[in-house]
Amino acid sequence: MRILHIDTGTTLRGGQEFLLLLARGLRQRGHQQTIACPAGSALEETARADGYDVLTTPAGGRHYLPTVRTIRRFLRQNPCDIVHAHDARGQTVAWFSTLGRREKRIAARLVVFQPRNLFLHRWKYTHTCDRVIALSPAVKETMVRNGVPDHQIEVIVGGIYFPEELPGPEARPRMRAAWGLAEDDFVVSHLAAFTSEKGQSEALEALHILLPGHPKMRMILAGEGPLRNDPAMQARLERTRGAAQLPGYVKPTPDFYAGCDLFLLNSSSEALGLSALYAMAYGLPVIASRVGGLPDVVEDGVTGWLIPPGDPRALAAAIAEAASDPERLRRFGERGRERARTFSSAMTAERTEAVYHRVLREK
Repeated sequence: MRILHIDTGTTLRGGQEFLLLLARGLRQRGHQQTIACPAGSALEETARADGYDVLTTPAGGRHYLPTVRTIRRFLRQNPCDIVHAHDARGQTVAWFSTLGRREKRIAARLVVFQPRNLFLHRWKYTHTCDRVIALSPAVKETMVRNGVPDHQIEVIVGGIYFPEELPGPEARPRMRAAWGLAEDDFVVSHLAAFTSEKGQSEALEALHILLPGHPKMRMILAGEGPLRNDPAMQARLERTRGAAQLPGYVKPTPDFYAGCDLFLLNSSSEALGLSALYAMAYGLPVIASRVGGLPDVVEDGVTGWLIPPGDPRALAAAIAEAASDPERLRRFGERGRERARTFSSAMTAERTEAVYHRVLREK
């Protein structure tokens, strides 16, 4: 099968990570793939390094026409069976690029946001694609509630590439030395784009609440985004008096996870929670918000804690509880690792392949 993946993002966030995980699984299953993405994007660089054929689309701007022309030209020379769009703008591009052609269109839906234009959202995901693949049951519920037909949507829960081996005991002190952390610090990490729904403001407020009673508490909030250098965010950072770090984008390595004690995903909106799954796979307990698909990932009282979104005091209380019992923290980490094992990118690829075949059989 020949597959063209389309993504229009410029940074490497959850959607691009899911695309690469799916592409890896489909490559192992013998399919020929090309990834179309903007020139100079993080996805272009990563996909080339991973050995994929890459079709670069025009960088910058919000105009569809140059990108559509590029993809139509490619399809004339390299007909495909499936065109799989991995973001909302990519689905619009996919539709215009394949009008009058034989390719089947698959649209990925990875978010639980309420659409700005309900009519356009309903029409787009009903009439411009042959099937929608929703990342989690929460995503499908949101789409059905907004009028997209149930039969149009397949739920395929995203998976991760599971690390069978964990780093050795030397990894923890190595990471802490690199980050300027002491061995007896309690280190809480958070990896997400700095956007309003990801909860960095609440995390810093929770740390401010905790520090008087927990002076060894430390927090790493890694990621890029419009709010990272926002004056209000910087003011909250200053209140932690050096206990928090905002280092920008950090590639999460096994050593990084080994040096942390706890992981946060306190978003106000989250379709699934890829970063939480990776943290669990490396044995970290997780505090997550009770929103979207996160309760399907984190088991409250088993692998971590579920808290209300947007509540710094509830977050502070959960962090304090986690830090109070190292043995429970260890048990939660072990259980989380076993749970993360069930979210397999190989299974995601297998189920996605089955959707492709069903769509290709339809008239």
